[in-house]
Amino acid sequence: MIFNSLRLKVFAVSVLSLLVAVPPAQAQKWPDTLIRLIVAAPAGGISDAVARLLAEQLRADLGQTVLVDNKPGGSGVIAERALMSAPADGHTLMVGPSSLITDIPLAVKMPYDPLKTFTYAAEAASMVHVLVKNPDFPPRNIPELFEYARLKPQSVSIASLSPGNRSDFLSEILREKSNSSMVVAPYKGSAPALTDLMGNHVQLTFDVVSTVLPFVRSGKLNALAVAAATRSPYLPNVPTFAELGMPDLVMPNAGIGVYMLSSTPKPLADQIQGELQKVIGSAKYRQVLAAQGFDYPQNGSIEELRQRLDATTSNNKKIIEKLKLKISPG
Repeated sequence: MIFNSLRLKVFAVSVLSLLVAVPPAQAQKWPDTLIRLIVAAPAGGISDAVARLLAEQLRADLGQTVLVDNKPGGSGVIAERALMSAPADGHTLMVGPSSLITDIPLAVKMPYDPLKTFTYAAEAASMVHVLVKNPDFPPRNIPELFEYARLKPQSVSIASLSPGNRSDFLSEILREKSNSSMVVAPYKGSAPALTDLMGNHVQLTFDVVSTVLPFVRSGKLNALAVAAATRSPYLPNVPTFAELGMPDLVMPNAGIGVYMLSSTPKPLADQIQGELQKVIGSAKYRQVLAAQGFDYPQNGSIEELRQRLDATTSNNKKIIEKLKLKISPG
């Protein structure tokens, strides 16, 4: 009996030793299956272009299948819910503009708090907004625009790309600065707004440089001012609103972010960010960004990225309160 008891004890200790010997990193192995990049935009848009660029490089670097899954609509809610329904194991990530987290939730009532639910894994591209006009619209600069808008009430319309979008905030600030009855016309995205702008159904819009650059270079649109502290390298002859003495129309660069669930374990989150940073830091990635008119992103630790999201959200809250913008029911 004593011998049998001793054998049981030895067996138990052996089993425990084997369990302890299993490396804990195995539970955090990433990626061990395909990676799904949910894109909060339709195919062909800015976020989609960045997501496909990331997917191509991640496939090469990680030797794993990377699927791009477009889920546009609902002010980002459709894509965000898809991410929320996935495990927090890093195999499902979301690509979309920073406005999904910092802008839209302030102007559109959401069924959850995006700032608490999601966090940056990386910033994949940076973008500057610029005010553009139809070439047939007479004003050639901002002072002429303000004078025209005051002399001809209700004659100037500026297309806002969507409620709670940075374009929407900038449009409302511009209307206030003009001290006129300039009309802010809501649109469901950049494509229909630019179509109507080039058709002269609206006269102005704020959009990102990467989107409007081909139209500005071809003469289909004219750029009036950049909503940034410094001039865009892609539009070196276009002044900034800061130069024109309008600091309220200077905004932090918009970003295209890669997001993960805030509940993702920190060691795994750090590993995912590290792999993304390898891609974003490569010379090839920089070249493709520049070719498409994007600015190179300002990255950092996950904590630093979170602080930037919080700072942008705080600034946007002040804009909403100052302009008394209405909150959409969502």
